[in-house]
Amino acid sequence: MVCWFVTLFIIGIWRITYKPSILKAFNPWEAFDYLLIEKTRGFYQIGGVFLSVTGLEALYADLGHFGRWPVRAAWFFVVFPGVLFNYLGQGALLIVDPSLVDNPFYHAVPNWFHWPMVVLATVATIIASQAIITGSFSLVSQAIGMECSVPVKIYHTSKTIIGQIYIPTVNYILMILTIIIIIGFGTNASITNAYGVTVCTVMVFTTILYMCVMHYTWHKPWYMILPFGLFLIIDGYTWASNATKIPTGGWVAIVISTGFFIFGFCWFFGQLNLRRFLKIHSQTTSLHTLALRLGLSESNTRQNSNSSVNDLPIISTASRIDFHDEIDSESDDEDIDVKNKGSLPRVASQVRLVENVPIKRTSAISSYIQEQNNIPDHTISAVITPSVGCFLTSSTKHTPHVFENFLSRTHSVPQVIIFLRIEHIKSSTIEDDKRLAVKQYGEGIFHLTALYGYSENRIKPFDILTLARTQFNLPIPDDESKVTIFTPNETIKVSTVGWASWIRRWPLYFYAILKSLYPGAAVNIKLAPENTINIGILAKLK
Repeated sequence: MVCWFVTLFIIGIWRITYKPSILKAFNPWEAFDYLLIEKTRGFYQIGGVFLSVTGLEALYADLGHFGRWPVRAAWFFVVFPGVLFNYLGQGALLIVDPSLVDNPFYHAVPNWFHWPMVVLATVATIIASQAIITGSFSLVSQAIGMECSVPVKIYHTSKTIIGQIYIPTVNYILMILTIIIIIGFGTNASITNAYGVTVCTVMVFTTILYMCVMHYTWHKPWYMILPFGLFLIIDGYTWASNATKIPTGGWVAIVISTGFFIFGFCWFFGQLNLRRFLKIHSQTTSLHTLALRLGLSESNTRQNSNSSVNDLPIISTASRIDFHDEIDSESDDEDIDVKNKGSLPRVASQVRLVENVPIKRTSAISSYIQEQNNIPDHTISAVITPSVGCFLTSSTKHTPHVFENFLSRTHSVPQVIIFLRIEHIKSSTIEDDKRLAVKQYGEGIFHLTALYGYSENRIKPFDILTLARTQFNLPIPDDESKVTIFTPNETIKVSTVGWASWIRRWPLYFYAILKSLYPGAAVNIKLAPENTINIGILAKLK
C-alpha cells in the first residue's frame, strides 16, 4: 500500500508541473464560487465529487486492529498526500486536455507504465478491501458486546492486540453479498452510486452521534457542541446531493442497512424483554443463604440416609459460613481475587443422603430460621441425589436461573453443587495457577470462577473442574461421566394475552426465530453432549 500511495504522489506531482495553476484548488472560495455559478448543476456534481473522500470510514472502523496513532500517521503522512496530489494532477491534465475526461486516472499515467499500474491497482484494491472486512469484524464484535447481535464465533488472531479478530460468519455474509451485488449491478457506475449513498449516510450519523456523546456522556456545554453543527451542515448538503442517486442504485445500500438494523434491534429488544421476564418469573437466591435454604444448617445436615456417592471425598465444612457476618461483609462491587487459592482440607467421612429435604422458595433468612422447625405449606420437598452438578452462571452472588428451574421441576439437588462462572480477561492467556477462584457457601456448595484469555477458545468445563480438584481439593470424580453440566435453553413464545400493538410484537416474533437458531450455551465452551442437560425455560414475552 505504501508503494501504491507513493506512486500516486509521484504521478500527481509530475502532472501538476504541466499546469501549476491547479494549486488554486486549495482556496475554499473556489469551491463556493463554483457552486454559486453552477447552482443546480453544481449541486448534483457534489455527489460525484464526494466519491473522492470515500474510504475514510474504513480507517476509523479499523481502529481496533491497528490503534489510533498508526491510523493517524498513515493518513497524514501517506494516504492524504498521495491521494490529494494525484487528484490535483488529474485536474491539471484535464485543464490541458479536456478530452481525457473519460478516464483521467489512467490517462495521467505514462504510457510505458500503464500495465504495471493496472497490476499495482489490482493488488491495492485487494489489500484495501481487507480494511472493510476487518472493520466489519470490529463492528460486529462491538454489537455482540452491546447485545445488538447474535453471539457468533470470534477468533483472535493476535496474542498481543486484542482487537485483531476474525469472524467466519461475517466473512461469509460479506462474500455472499458481494457476489450478489456484482451480479445484480453489472457496472461500476451503479455500484458507485450505492457506495456514495452508504458512506455519506455513515458520515451524517457519525456527526449526530458524536454530538450526542459530547452532550449526554461527556456533559460538554452547548457552546462547545454547536460548532460541530458546521460539519453536520456540510454532511447534510452532500447527503442531499447523493440522495439523488437512490433510484439508480443507492436503494440497495438502504435495504441492506435497514435489514441489519432490524436484525440488531430485534435481538436487543428480545434480550431486554427476556431479562425482564426472568427477573419476574424466575427468582434467584443469594449464594450466602442457599445452604440455609437447602436445610444445611448445623442442626440439619445430610445425615439421614445410608447412601453414598461411590466414596466421593467431600471438602471439610468445619469453617461453615456465618451467613449474617458474610452478608454484611461482602459488597456488590467486590472484585474477584484471582490469588484466592489454597488447599482446602479433605475429610475421610462420606456424605449421607436424606430422602426429603424441605426447600424454601424465598431467600429470606430470618423467616426461614423462625419456621425451620415447622415447615409451612409453601415449601417443596427435594431429594439429594448422589451426583455432581455443575451449573453455568454469570453471577458471583446469586444462583443462576437454570438452577432454580432445575430445582422447581425435578425436586432434587445434586450432592455436590458447583456454580461455574467463566470470565474472559484482556490478556491473551493466563497461567493455571492464577486461573481459578473458589468460594465455599456450605457443605457441597461451591462457586468457581475461571479466568480465560481472549485467545483461549477451547474451554472445557470438566478440565476446569479437574484443575479445581487439583488446586483446591474439590470433590470432583475422575470419571467425566459422573459430572453433569446444566445449561439454560430458553424457548420464546410471544404472548397474545392483553393489549399490545403489532409494532411491539413483530420484533419478538423475529427474536423467537433467532433464539431458536442460536444455541443457549456459550459458543466458546466445549460441552460433552452425553454429560450435558439443557434445562428449558418457556418465556412468554409481550
